[in-house]
Amino acid sequence: MASPPMYVRVKRKTTTIFLNVEKSDSFGGIKAKIGEIIDVPATSVRLFTTPDMATGETVDTAFVDNFVESDAVLYMILKKEGSESWEEIDVAEAQKPAA
Repeated sequence: MASPPMYVRVKRKTTTIFLNVEKSDSFGGIKAKIGEIIDVPATSVRLFTTPDMATGETVDTAFVDNFVESDAVLYMILKKEGSESWEEIDVAEAQKPAA
């Protein structure tokens, strides 16, 4: 029996990308998909499972190996153009509607 559809949200600054994924997908494959969408090389994309850059960076393993579930949020940073350094994780907080 096929596993149910799964998706993840990839956030960077004020942008959220929704991706359909499989539990067996690797983070390297997801970086390649993101690279195609935003037109950057996959090597210029880093993904984190938490907004803490010290502990949350993913390695090129399958989602199931990192306990990533459907509707999970991944945090994306990009390599700074013309540099070997990376941006900081910067995700805008959702705006609450006015009361």
